[in-house]
Amino acid sequence: MHRVLFQIGSITVYSYGVFLALAFVTGTLLARYRYRERYKNPDIILDFVLAALIGGIIGARLFYVIGHWKDFAQSPGKIFSLNMEGLVFYGGLILGLGLTLLVGYLKKQRFWDVMDLAGLCVPPALAIGRIGCLLNGCCYGKPTSLPWGITYPMSTAILGPRHPTQIYELVLDLALFAILWSKRDSFSRKGTIFFSFLMGYSAIRFFVEFFREHANPKAALFFQLLSVFFFLLSAIVLLFRYRILPSAKGGSDLL
Repeated sequence: MHRVLFQIGSITVYSYGVFLALAFVTGTLLARYRYRERYKNPDIILDFVLAALIGGIIGARLFYVIGHWKDFAQSPGKIFSLNMEGLVFYGGLILGLGLTLLVGYLKKQRFWDVMDLAGLCVPPALAIGRIGCLLNGCCYGKPTSLPWGITYPMSTAILGPRHPTQIYELVLDLALFAILWSKRDSFSRKGTIFFSFLMGYSAIRFFVEFFREHANPKAALFFQLLSVFFFLLSAIVLLFRYRILPSAKGGSDLL
């Protein structure tokens, strides 16, 4: 674990912050490539990324606070103390995507094009972000006797090695990205990439929560229930778009 990468005078550079920045840079470059590939106008991507950055961080922090409210109820001031940890992806997705869609609407971009772009670019960014979690020593798993367990400085020798849940999710996020990227032009309905991503990530997060450690035992259940909700929501939307819309008059993909 390398929580602090280096220091320049009084400035401390944290590994979590560096990899969070790398995640956004990767998402930006990938989004520009995809937009140029399909729409020939990648300049709008910077507007999308700014909206996703602001909304993503605020939303992710709010969901973390909700999921760990007992830890903040006695000290509300800690809500605004980020300290390079304490973010939940689902909250970042909701608010970050919401602001991104608002920008897309103001810039007269198609709704489903923006959604599918997010579905392609978020998985690799998540994977890179988990490297930051690993180096930061947060989001670690429960004690394990498996040979790939990792002992973190904040867990004593008595507790021993933990499941490297950051690595579990990193590998699964990259696998999800590989599948979506290879099929990116194969879907007959717009929006399929995004909801396929959301289904895939929900399944990943549901699985990882079985191994992840939380200060509040109920937090894992909270995140698993969220995962189930988003998985079912995505499945219903895809079912609607592929089973009901094609039977509509003209079979047009207007939604």
